[in-house]
Amino acid sequence: MAGPFEKLFDVCKRKPVWLPVVLALVLAASIAGALRVEFAEDIFALLPRDEPVVAEAQLAIQRYQGLERIVVALESDDPAALAAAVDAADASLRGVNGISAVVSRIERTAQDDIAELYIGRTPLLFDAPMQQAIEQRLTTPYFESALQRYLDAQAGQEGLTVVDTFRGDPFGFNELTLRRFERLNGGLDGRSDAQGRILSRDGRFAIIMLEADIPSSDTGRGRELMAAIEAAMPSGVVAHVIGAHRSSVDNAQVLRDDLNVTIATSVIAILLLFLLVFRAVTPILVTLLSVGFGFAVALGTQGWLHGQLSAITAGFAAVLLGISVDYAVHLVTTYGSLEGDRDSRARAALHHVARPGFIAMVTTVLAISMLRFSSFDGLLQLAEMAVAGIAGALAFAFVAGAQILRRFGPKPRAALGISNFIGLLQAARHKARWLLLGGMLGLTVVFAAFAPSVGFDGDVMNLDGKSDRTRESEASVAKAFGQETLSRTLVVSGGGNLEAALRASDLVARDLHQLNARHESIAWVLPASETQRENIARWRRFWNDARLESLKKAMAAAKAKHPNDGREISFSVERLPGAFPSFFDTLQPEADPDTLDPAKLHDRPIWQLLGHFMSEQDGRVYAGTTAQLDASTIGELKARQPGAIVLNKAAFVSRMLEFIRGDLLLMGGLSLLLVVVVLTLTFRRPRDVLIALVPVAGGMAWTLGLMSLLGIPFNIINTLVTVFVAGLGIDYGIFFVQTYRGSTSAANADARLKLAGAGVLVAALTTLFGFGSLALANHPALFSVGITTGIGVASALLLTLLVVPTLLELRPKEET
Repeated sequence: MAGPFEKLFDVCKRKPVWLPVVLALVLAASIAGALRVEFAEDIFALLPRDEPVVAEAQLAIQRYQGLERIVVALESDDPAALAAAVDAADASLRGVNGISAVVSRIERTAQDDIAELYIGRTPLLFDAPMQQAIEQRLTTPYFESALQRYLDAQAGQEGLTVVDTFRGDPFGFNELTLRRFERLNGGLDGRSDAQGRILSRDGRFAIIMLEADIPSSDTGRGRELMAAIEAAMPSGVVAHVIGAHRSSVDNAQVLRDDLNVTIATSVIAILLLFLLVFRAVTPILVTLLSVGFGFAVALGTQGWLHGQLSAITAGFAAVLLGISVDYAVHLVTTYGSLEGDRDSRARAALHHVARPGFIAMVTTVLAISMLRFSSFDGLLQLAEMAVAGIAGALAFAFVAGAQILRRFGPKPRAALGISNFIGLLQAARHKARWLLLGGMLGLTVVFAAFAPSVGFDGDVMNLDGKSDRTRESEASVAKAFGQETLSRTLVVSGGGNLEAALRASDLVARDLHQLNARHESIAWVLPASETQRENIARWRRFWNDARLESLKKAMAAAKAKHPNDGREISFSVERLPGAFPSFFDTLQPEADPDTLDPAKLHDRPIWQLLGHFMSEQDGRVYAGTTAQLDASTIGELKARQPGAIVLNKAAFVSRMLEFIRGDLLLMGGLSLLLVVVVLTLTFRRPRDVLIALVPVAGGMAWTLGLMSLLGIPFNIINTLVTVFVAGLGIDYGIFFVQTYRGSTSAANADARLKLAGAGVLVAALTTLFGFGSLALANHPALFSVGITTGIGVASALLLTLLVVPTLLELRPKEET
């Protein structure tokens, strides 16, 4: 009895104009929809959009431009050569097109600005940390040591600066104020030299920070910018260039190089495979047209449904649609294994593969549709594209592909070689049936035992295709300036204007101090005007009469020896106000000191130190604070500062791991349930259902076990590949079970299984050459896809060719 596809075959044969017209209309509608698609190159399009951790990360990146700062680290063991290199690089970089700002040092003008603005104005910065630092100094030993340094300086044994500053600031309040500027260098734990250059503690590295006019996502212009920066580097030192722009350019370059290699490798391998198997071009044409038509339908559907699509999702869809190549491969392989004229072979091949192919398509589509339940937004569109594309590819293969073969197919028995290979495999399988089943069962048990220990890596940064040189540079900079330099928690707070943003930053800094978290903030040196007034009030409360008398007593108890004659020098309580008049006037001033106006500092030299903490977006101003926080402290900070955005790598990774694990369990369970239901309704025999599931169940056990043994973790990318592998395994099992069920005798079953085996083998080899070649890639994401696909497809193929037919043949054919 003819099936639906065979009837369509006859209709298209009688009315040859209908098919081209329908295909043209569908293709035109698909192209029109595809033209409506706007591609977005944003990794966040893959992630759960409603998840707070993801939303915070995206907002932090959008609002705080400091994350895209380019850092140039120059390395040399020669301090003089390093200093000269910094100056030369600074001059060259200022002429690079695309660089808007270069900061290689704390300029002398900025240092003078600091002195002018902050000397004698400690009350403006008298927050809780400053109070603690001052309290630790208000002791007899500290004053005694300062007094001794003063006497030594008078005798010429110390610098004149000590003489000038001691009477007005015996406890070093101004020193505490100025020290706050030492660590305002972009999270880098370093120091400054006499000319203000930013150095590592050991003096071997010097930092230059660059602001770019172009976003890091613009890899085309970014490539030119990186080349110009590299060209501007002086000789005689080692230059390390890191940052978002460097990573983006590296990723684009590595992807381009990898794709050139892998595409060339896979295309050549597939062409050779098809020419070797079929010795003709038509099978290649039918296969490519089938997949291409399916992808056009998928893309067009997205255009009409949504109009916007993540470029990353589109790329994954292209990979996932590799499943659809199987329908055309089964058709052309069966066609090439038969005898007779083109017309009869095309119809016979369609009769052989249409039903199992359609059942396989239905189960695959249902399994993939479970991506709609994923937490990752990108997978929702991926499910839609895969469903539309797979259905379109099957329709083209079984309708248009059959007509192409009817007119232009290869000669009879062109694929006899691959069928004979399957025949030899079957003969060997018959002779060692029980040994084979026992061995495969043993391997499955071993792999299944290791499967639960497969790792999960939710850190998207580990899928970053940075070059080895960039990774080494990042490691060198992190080691020189502190291991946390490149991985601190970022806290972004903001307001409608600069004053509001600074006030929000002050509150964040206050809470971080209370949480004992090491942090770097503009609040250290430029609190909001309101906060400055609060600090002045705190200063007045702190220096009450009782504390002032206590301080005088501590100072009076100090004694020092004059270096010239050994006289003991000390001060009585009564003499102290006369000896240090300006100091005591500072402690209890008659009038409040003038506050710093943040708006007026924007155009002063000091802003080169302060500006990298600030960012303006969409009429609002944001301040960035970096901190070292653990998970519990992050939660407490969020509770205290619900309006602040907190971006923490560890928390982000942990949350993504939860989603990946949850999605695997949910999607895997739902997919398996749906597939079992469909197979039960189709086959109606539990035994046939279980045998059909052997490639997918066993293949997953093998894949997970081998991933665990080889140390290959799951991640956000290759998690999708498990759906791909599962779909292939289901298809392979269905083709064998349905083919066997359609046979009339043991001999007929053997012949039919030979055809099915040939189709499965060619389809699997095509997939391995096409996507397994990605295992040759250097890019972590591509390698992850390639190695997982290779393991999964090879596992499903072995189980399909060796175990499935053996289990089917264990029952007498008469039962069918």
